[in-house]
Amino acid sequence: MRIEVMQPTGHLDSTSTNYFRQQASHVLDSKPDVLLIDLKHLKQMDSSGLGALVFALRSAKAMGCKFALCSISEYIDFLLDATSMKGLFEIFENRNQFERFLKKV
Repeated sequence: MRIEVMQPTGHLDSTSTNYFRQQASHVLDSKPDVLLIDLKHLKQMDSSGLGALVFALRSAKAMGCKFALCSISEYIDFLLDATSMKGLFEIFENRNQFERFLKKV
């Protein structure tokens, strides 16, 4: 099983989402089995950042790639709850929890 990890840093907003989308497309072009977005170093995200995550999720699913998020902050957790989008994503507390989950699969 091939896993690719993306770790956006700083802000995922209107100024950075095009770059994030390009990177996600580039990573998915290599046809991984799983794409994990580790949000440990993401300080802030707005609605365009949320749209970029949905873009990556849909792109991954379209090619049969599993998609997950980990290490989301309280702020991003609130944003996902407030927009009723939390249920779209498979979310892990941290990368260790994600890796333990993979060992069970």
